[in-house]
Amino acid sequence: MNLGALLWKDARRELRGKESIAAGAVLVLLFFVLNLLAFPTLTGEPRTAAVVLWTPILYATGALAGRAWAAEADRGTLELLRSAPVPLLAHGLSRWLINLAVTLGLGLASLAVAAALFALPLTLAVVVPILLGSFGLSVVASLTAAISAQARSRDILLPILLVPTAAPLLQAGIHATLSGLAGAPLAAAQTSLLILAGYSLLALGASLLLWPILLEGE
Repeated sequence: MNLGALLWKDARRELRGKESIAAGAVLVLLFFVLNLLAFPTLTGEPRTAAVVLWTPILYATGALAGRAWAAEADRGTLELLRSAPVPLLAHGLSRWLINLAVTLGLGLASLAVAAALFALPLTLAVVVPILLGSFGLSVVASLTAAISAQARSRDILLPILLVPTAAPLLQAGIHATLSGLAGAPLAAAQTSLLILAGYSLLALGASLLLWPILLEGE
């Protein structure tokens, strides 16, 4: 079994059950319903609009990554993989790629709902930071979910690990989004976008080193 086979297995399971897709859509909609009740309009409020965009992506990504890894631990899949002739890194990569697809979908859904409810502009200066941040969040969420999956108090441990670990990424992403919502061109947020890309790649490199270690242990 190789990475392609693992990825096909995980993708078929997600598409068959549609648990992540349905749960992610519900979480995003719930956040936006609450935001709509609190903020009837976001015109002239770029800071509030940036929070409205990033909050559902952060919490939905963390919740879905945590559910996926916890399910692997509860079903005994991790135990089977330890004895199977497949690199443990391939399993980590497979789970991350599935989570990446779901997170990018959440990011696009958040943008679409925000545009429909609050008439937020979907310019490149707004869309690119959200998608780049979604990439980074999928990496960080997959890593922290793998760390907490086999802990007894994993539901409490995951957000404690996720939010501080993702803080530099969130700060850069929100700053870039603020710039776009204020009407600035994409180039105006170049520094923030470079931080987003750099931190995402750094997190991916750390994950490649840690996933095999995490999947080996009890």
